Amino acid sequence: MSFDDIKDLLTAKFGNEVIVGEERTGLQPALLIQPNRIADVCLELRDNPKTYFDLLNCLSGVDYGVAANRFGVVYQLTSIPYNLHINLKVSVENDRNEYQLPTFPTLSHVYATADWHEREAYDLVGIFFEGHPDLRRILLPDDWEGYPLRKDYVATEYYKGIPIEYPVQAKDTVEKVSYKVAEDKNPKYQEALKRYEQKIVDASVEDMILNMGPQHPSTHGVLRLELITDGEIVKEVIPHVGYLHRCFEKHAESLTYQQTIPFTDRMDYLASMNNAHAWVMGAERMLGIDKDIPKRIEYIRVLVCELNRIASHLIAIGTYGIDIGAFTPFLWCFRDREHIMGMLEWASGSRMLYNYIWVGGLFYDLPVGFEERCREFVDYFKPKMVELNQLLTDNQIFISRTANVGILPLDVAINYGCTGPVLRGSGLRYDLRRVDGYSVYPELDFEVPIGTGKMGTTGDCWDRYKVRVDEIDQSLRIIEQCLDRLQKELKRTPDFDPRAKLPRKLTPKAQDFYLRAEGAKGELGFYFIHDNERSEIPFRVKARGPSYNNLSVVPVISKNVMIADVIAIIGSIDFVLGEVDR
Repeated sequence: MSFDDIKDLLTAKFGNEVIVGEERTGLQPALLIQPNRIADVCLELRDNPKTYFDLLNCLSGVDYGVAANRFGVVYQLTSIPYNLHINLKVSVENDRNEYQLPTFPTLSHVYATADWHEREAYDLVGIFFEGHPDLRRILLPDDWEGYPLRKDYVATEYYKGIPIEYPVQAKDTVEKVSYKVAEDKNPKYQEALKRYEQKIVDASVEDMILNMGPQHPSTHGVLRLELITDGEIVKEVIPHVGYLHRCFEKHAESLTYQQTIPFTDRMDYLASMNNAHAWVMGAERMLGIDKDIPKRIEYIRVLVCELNRIASHLIAIGTYGIDIGAFTPFLWCFRDREHIMGMLEWASGSRMLYNYIWVGGLFYDLPVGFEERCREFVDYFKPKMVELNQLLTDNQIFISRTANVGILPLDVAINYGCTGPVLRGSGLRYDLRRVDGYSVYPELDFEVPIGTGKMGTTGDCWDRYKVRVDEIDQSLRIIEQCLDRLQKELKRTPDFDPRAKLPRKLTPKAQDFYLRAEGAKGELGFYFIHDNERSEIPFRVKARGPSYNNLSVVPVISKNVMIADVIAIIGSIDFVLGEVDR
């Protein structure tokens, strides 16, 4: 079904008063929807058997600028059964009055994943979603003043409005700090915060409130989980994120596409190559040079990305073992990961944050001897995975702690926007390397592992763990095929220049574009708005981190479990807070 077919279907259902127009600039057309009816349109797209758009990939709040005085929301929807994609846009005029925020209907009753995405748009852009069950700030403190992703946000003032100077100049006299008086807000914007505070007060009367984190090894970073418990039974889990928030999107709107690559490395810092690969592919497609990238460069990109995927999964497996109480697998995984870190450092010059994949090429060709050393690692590592399976995967204690725990049904996983091993652990063979066939993945032979409920129930913690173990085997297959090509028909030559295709200026045509790729933890997406063909800086960038969506499902699968099982559930999700908070 084409874009025009979908438009005709919706127009026949709702009429031109609801489907108010379309945008066909760039590579991805979009439908313009009457704001008050966006939920009805999404319900139709989700439930109609001809379309069945069951996955909300990304939701982006947009400030179109002070002169435009217009705010909008952009939705990227996917139909997994039909492999269809569509962009929907809504917008309203707003005079930036703090007492009357731009308002749209919530989609949280249509797609559960909209819950956290709408909270982020409210937090950073100041867009209110009518009917949202819990519209509180999510990445910033509850009393933060202003909305950082608005175009008129004053970046030289920070928390509590204290003015600062950069660089800081020494002064002889000590000045008294004056706090800016906060503007009055519409009381309805504080209703969700008051409901949450009252819930905690009420729960503390008969139940027990426990804080797990943000400084706790089992939360895998600065994550705070607020547990409402009845003895050892967890009644509710309330995640609190944002402790590592760096406002990546704000930085991306003030730097060129090439300059932003080091910032992408710091999102999922355990799989930096995959982040940069996704960002670079988005820029190259908007520039129209994606078909011009030499094959050797594409195979090197896939090679280093799969090495980084293995390193990321080894972290997940090793730390999961230590969460459950097995210390030896942790040491083994870090020992073998060290070999990968050494090779990637050899290629890029950096240990974790590589800045190796550039728009149009690479920072540098692979060092002489890299392919031979990489093949030695593959031969060394294969038997190590057999030993690891004997030690941990088939261990009866480990199985007892993970099988039939944290069961994530497939429909719930899709509704919450879960992707990667979390989604595949629930039994769906959905991998963007296969579905979208980007880079040279269509030329490579590999399988997509899924959870089968072998030790318990499909979608439990053991299944999610086992998918990552099996993915390591498939990544090794991909690496071997890349090495074969790089050492034969694509072998290095003295005149090969990995920077030959780097554009002198990164100035795409004015367009919107959403690029997604299979990161180590799921669908990593970047939504670009480029509005000035003479500028190398995007107008708006939205980063869709898979860890953000995957973490949002934890409260659903952690109800009525033991406190110890919450640790097992968190570890099975394998999130990284740099990607959650961005």
